[in-house]
Amino acid sequence: MNHIIKGIIDSSIDLLYPKHCVSCDKVLLKIEKEMGFCKACAKKIKLVGPNYCMTCGVPVNENEEYCSTCQNTKHYFDQTKAIFRYTGDMKDAMYRFKYANRRCYGKTFAWHAMKIYGNWIKGMDFDVIIPVPMYEKKKRKRGYNQAEVFAKRLSEVSGIPVDNEVVRRKIDTVAMKQLNRLKRKKNLLKAFTMVKNDVQFRKVLIVDDIYTTGSTLDEVARVLKDGGVKEVYGLCICTGQLK
Repeated sequence: MNHIIKGIIDSSIDLLYPKHCVSCDKVLLKIEKEMGFCKACAKKIKLVGPNYCMTCGVPVNENEEYCSTCQNTKHYFDQTKAIFRYTGDMKDAMYRFKYANRRCYGKTFAWHAMKIYGNWIKGMDFDVIIPVPMYEKKKRKRGYNQAEVFAKRLSEVSGIPVDNEVVRRKIDTVAMKQLNRLKRKKNLLKAFTMVKNDVQFRKVLIVDDIYTTGSTLDEVARVLKDGGVKEVYGLCICTGQLK
């Protein structure tokens, strides 16, 4: 009986609030809902693929293990992975996720994260998932932090707890879209602080929306390691192109 009632409720919710394709925003058919993409967009979106930098996760050529940046750069994070390439319709999807209150996309992103990296995520035995924090005033203005939304959904499907209070963003840094790597790094200096490590986390997974130069993840990782965390890994929804 409860199963029947649940089915009726779910059908009513689907009718009132139909699920849209993360990529093109069209209403999804029933068989498309789990994936989160319509049939046409599922063929067009680009996953990072099997050939990615073993440090930062950006796509690389088949015969390369590391991108040109990581060959010459020492990161504070141990390794970072990403799900999609930040190109085409995924740029529009990420804009809606960040600025148009499409928090529902977090479920789709977490589903794909586990489909692609589930064995890695579970095998790493992470103590906690920590979303990259947003400056509090900016978060109140937007209404949410998209990294926290992704972290919560990933926690639900992975069983790894989330903690939003370990790291805090204490400086409202300027937008980094037009900044190069060096300016991004300077922009983020002292932007984050570690608030607590009461349970002495040793292995942490940081999550964020888009990986560009790695400056943000690096600074959060540096703060965490200065606070006693031994290993810091990252997982982003999207990443830039081949470096």
